[in-house]
Amino acid sequence: MVTIIDYDAGNLRNVQKAFEYHGCEARISSRLEEIDEATTLVLPGVGHFQHGMDNLEKTGLDDLIRKKVLEEQTPILGICLGIQLLSEVGYEDGERQGLGLLKMESKPIKISDKKYRSPHIGWNSVEILPSAKLFQGVPDSADFYFVHSYAVEVSNPDIISSRCTYDETFVASVEYKNIYATQFHPEKSQIFGLQVIKNFIDISKESGVTNSPVN
Repeated sequence: MVTIIDYDAGNLRNVQKAFEYHGCEARISSRLEEIDEATTLVLPGVGHFQHGMDNLEKTGLDDLIRKKVLEEQTPILGICLGIQLLSEVGYEDGERQGLGLLKMESKPIKISDKKYRSPHIGWNSVEILPSAKLFQGVPDSADFYFVHSYAVEVSNPDIISSRCTYDETFVASVEYKNIYATQFHPEKSQIFGLQVIKNFIDISKESGVTNSPVN
């Protein structure tokens, strides 16, 4: 069962509809027991890093997500704020620990040219790396929809699956074992975004869940 994690961080119905478009049953839930039995997780979100982590921690969802992803190797897709929360730490209005699923930090996007604005809102092309599984069937430089003022910086560049340039270049998506995440909104990115969702569905179907932890 695909379970979209509800932690009071945005409208999740559009994400659910993107999965349903492909005939995939996806439920929205904040219930620990339903998330615990999920075979695939989606962590969407918009808004503030600290608010998102506060909501995850006060409900116990943070520890459950770590268990599901790191111990059980459940496939997960982070979207927008979701990719940032996978980080070890975020720096929005001060330093805040994240879920720590990947060795990343969430930092403000870098803008030096005054003609660019933060937050970065709108369509931008992405440079897709050859090894990217999420982008099968998507042409390089395809456009995706972004709404953000922060982006992740990674310790290991090998986990980067796409980049975007908005004045300066930032990480647009990452992939590592059972962990997938995008800074853009695939559910708002029309045909190519729907293809990314389909690819994640296919990846999750092919993934075998084991009890060995992610390194």
